[in-house]
Amino acid sequence: MPPTTTPPDWFWTGYSFRAMNTHIQTWLYSQTALAPDILVDVQQLFNSMERSLSRFKADSDLSRFNQCNDEQYPARPTLLSALEVALLAAQMTNGLYDPTILPALEQAGYDRSFEQITPQTASHTQTNVSKNYDFRSIEIDRPRRLIHKPVGLRVDLGGMGKGWTVDRAADRLQGLGPFMVNAGGDIFAYHSPPGTKGWLIELVHPFQPEISFATLCLHHRALATSTIAKRQWQRNGQIMHHLIDPRTRQPAQTDAVSVSVVAERTVLAEIYAKVALILGAEQGLAYLESLPNVEGLIFTAKEEVIYTTGMAAWVA
Repeated sequence: MPPTTTPPDWFWTGYSFRAMNTHIQTWLYSQTALAPDILVDVQQLFNSMERSLSRFKADSDLSRFNQCNDEQYPARPTLLSALEVALLAAQMTNGLYDPTILPALEQAGYDRSFEQITPQTASHTQTNVSKNYDFRSIEIDRPRRLIHKPVGLRVDLGGMGKGWTVDRAADRLQGLGPFMVNAGGDIFAYHSPPGTKGWLIELVHPFQPEISFATLCLHHRALATSTIAKRQWQRNGQIMHHLIDPRTRQPAQTDAVSVSVVAERTVLAEIYAKVALILGAEQGLAYLESLPNVEGLIFTAKEEVIYTTGMAAWVA
């Protein structure tokens, strides 16, 4: 008889690191002895994406693209793919998500990494904001790896790039066992921890971060939250935030404080949450209701929580 072998035990591997200006946690329940190395590889993926897509790194591919004074830019594969996703998202949302709002972000005072923003630096921000350019001004020549754009058009891929990277990490981990990748609230939850129906995720109260106002139970789903409660600063005595309405090129005037969206992919959840927040509570909820395989909840300025019809399936 052939010798019998005992299958290796299943075990948990956790790993935390910092990238993209946020805290990232990964958990994997698997049988592979390579699990620690695989999670380190996830960290390297995030670091690589940040080196390519951060507007705060002068040598990133995105920064070189934004500084390019030519009408075509020879992009590397990561920037090319990320920008393709961003432009598709802009088309899907009729421009309510638009990656070309970087000048407006800077004009509002978000011209450096958020922890470096002070009332003094924000008040001295001077940027010429052009309304002539939007996502339709960009064309991608995939076979030649060229991005065509007007001189002066610049792009921000911040939140979208983080969600997209979470999805790339999830693609690498699938098949190894249940896992969760959490990048500052951009989450992909795969399968379920043993003996559970899903991964329990606490949604933090926007005004009282020491408590949660809802608990979700995720299984094979992504989650992203967009909020105007965290990234705020003052400019010339006026409260500003990072969520730019592409229709006005100004910080969005909205009665939604935070929006959490459950979708099939993290980048979709990130985009849809941002759009619903810009639209406000009533229109944002209707917008989320119109999307297939998407659910969400909105925390309003009146501290009310409103849900899409199917969101109850994900609330623990």
